[in-house]
Amino acid sequence: MGKYKLKMSELRKMQDEEIKKTLNDTISDLTVLRHKASTGSLDNPARIKQLRKNKARILTLLNEKKKTQSK
Repeated sequence: MGKYKLKMSELRKMQDEEIKKTLNDTISDLTVLRHKASTGSLDNPARIKQLRKNKARILTLLNEKKKTQSK
């Protein structure tokens, strides 16, 4: 599992392919952690919240890029 908090400044420096890979990694990590939470073997429950926020940051950035490209 990668970094805990992704900053928007770090995300903006990434290439599109790198951003999409980070999004896929975040989604897969989130899936694993949700499974662990349901079985009761989760070490750090706050990690789920952080991954959800990271996912939202990435999706926000992708939507911003899409809007600027369409103009």
